[in-house]
Amino acid sequence: MTPITMSPMRNTNMSLVMHWPVFSPQECKEIVSQAKPIAWTKAPPSGAGNVPLFIDVKPTSTIERQPLPLGQNAYPLDQISFGIGQVNADHWRFELTGTPADDLPWLVKHSAGTVDEESWEVALGPSFTSSRKLCFILQLTDPDTYEGGDIVFHNVTPDAQSIRQQGNIVVFPGYWLHRISEIKRGVRHSIVGWIHGHNFR
Repeated sequence: MTPITMSPMRNTNMSLVMHWPVFSPQECKEIVSQAKPIAWTKAPPSGAGNVPLFIDVKPTSTIERQPLPLGQNAYPLDQISFGIGQVNADHWRFELTGTPADDLPWLVKHSAGTVDEESWEVALGPSFTSSRKLCFILQLTDPDTYEGGDIVFHNVTPDAQSIRQQGNIVVFPGYWLHRISEIKRGVRHSIVGWIHGHNFR
């Protein structure tokens, strides 16, 4: 390999965090209402081969999850995926294939309680999680009803207040470190999922 070469083509948007409105407050309430009370689990879920779906996440009493209930035409995932596809084409320009059946989104409930503020997460992992290219988190709860629960990114500072708005989605590369700050009051519901693609190259 030649030690000195021409500079590679670079995309300065590779660390970009994007957010925009997707659903109305009423639509968010309807999505949450579809949750099954007996389906909530505090144990981090695993997929094929017992691979954790939420990489680096430890069991905690403050976070519960269940598979996102999908309706006709895979609603609400259909609307989420359409918007992400458009934004990706303008910014990250990843080759995306969509959301596979073995890695569907989750409905997540954060409750008040102590969390490890240094517990960073990354979406990429082994096995079927290795093809995750974009991660998305969609806020379903009125921000005035809870305190804390902000999405924090490593070395990136997007508009926190805009991200907190009910019905807004935040999308970022799967390799970017992120975490959710401690909820001090109330309960926060969100949708968490991933858009996959072929190997990075």
